[in-house]
Amino acid sequence: MKRLAIRAGLALLGMVITLAWWTFRPGNSHTQSLSQIPAKVWGGGSTLEVEVNSTTAATMRISFSQHDKPAGEQQTLETYEKIPAGPHSWTIDVPAHVGGYIELGADAPNSGDKLTMKIKSNGHVVNEQSEQLNGALQAGTAFFVQAFYGDYSNAKAESEENQE
Repeated sequence: MKRLAIRAGLALLGMVITLAWWTFRPGNSHTQSLSQIPAKVWGGGSTLEVEVNSTTAATMRISFSQHDKPAGEQQTLETYEKIPAGPHSWTIDVPAHVGGYIELGADAPNSGDKLTMKIKSNGHVVNEQSEQLNGALQAGTAFFVQAFYGDYSNAKAESEENQE
């Protein structure tokens, strides 16, 4: 009986060590974060242009997720920039099979603040949005404009499909 208890204890200890190693081991992460929106992502190939205008300080976020690799091998890049009120634009060289979210969010908006965003893919306008905050922002809510594309290089076709 004593040997059985020792074997069970060693098996449990081995499982705890293995789970801890899987959880805490340093290794290659497929997710990166940047506090600046880059001009080129993973070799590029297609052009993504984003033009925004805000009447208040805001945060511009663009995510890039690779969709041409198996799950677990897909790279992800989360980017953001804190921007002052006014017009701003980015032109990003993005490879095919990479998509994600594009979001302009007001940091501390007041009633009457306005957010405007225009997105172009390979020179074609694929999205235009404009929102104005009418009234005070409720606690626990956000004021933003957002778009999603599964593949930025194919955003024109995705936009046309969504309009049908």
